[in-house]
Amino acid sequence: MTSAPSLTPDTLKKCYYSNEETLSLSLLDVEKIEQIARDLDIADSEKEHYVTGWMGQNSVVLVRNYQEKRGTSNGLVMSRGQRYKLSVQAIKFRIPKFLLWITLRRKPRTMSVVGYTKLGEQASGLQQFHNILDDELKLQLQNDWRELNDYLGMACWQMENNQPLWRTLQREITPQALWFLADSNWFNGKKLQKDGDCESLWAHNRFVGRRTGEHAALMISWRDEENDDIASYFFERVSATQIRLSLRPRKDEKFYPLNPFDARHLQNALALFQQVETELCREKIRA
Repeated sequence: MTSAPSLTPDTLKKCYYSNEETLSLSLLDVEKIEQIARDLDIADSEKEHYVTGWMGQNSVVLVRNYQEKRGTSNGLVMSRGQRYKLSVQAIKFRIPKFLLWITLRRKPRTMSVVGYTKLGEQASGLQQFHNILDDELKLQLQNDWRELNDYLGMACWQMENNQPLWRTLQREITPQALWFLADSNWFNGKKLQKDGDCESLWAHNRFVGRRTGEHAALMISWRDEENDDIASYFFERVSATQIRLSLRPRKDEKFYPLNPFDARHLQNALALFQQVETELCREKIRA
């Protein structure tokens, strides 16, 4: 299977953040980090909560008002596959000033934390960015941060402009369409492979799966180049008036609902769906 690149020629618009205008990780302060967390927060709540978005097959977790014994944290945690995490967070301490000085040798009640955590078999604790001695690793993390700023810029543009990609996807992929396509004759008379509660078939460098019945669904899978693993979109009929779009970043993981600000995924998912829809409708017409 091939990867799922950006399948449409449109350049997604950005606002507030971009690769070209991002600050270095070493220059991020508490105010800037907290502003990022506010801009991407779709929950609009002062309670502790998390919002997970997807930059490619890499999760971007928005952390809002995380409570621990020392204080409150806001920011982002990006996981580069199952290899490492980049944390960009702002902490507001609530411990007494004298304890703050004794434990952390600092007087201000705020602190920015930019760190790296290795995952996998050789997992490690969080390492502050300014303490990393490996120049190649620091460059990789800076590149991650630039990529993250493009993701943030596209996400903010979608939110500032009434979620146009999300609305287009909901308009173009209806519950009735999923019901119709899952019943396509294209699947008939062929050896299908099981994937959870879907039955799938290899076609045009990707797997296309279906689930029939009241909660009809289509699944489109491809091989992701970065992780060399199988990623999938899952288009599901939730009710007579609602669909749900989810991403499975790797074969051995679960499906995660995509957000209205996951711009690149929404763009790619709609393009992939329309390609598959053409094939399935052609078989319906022939029948």
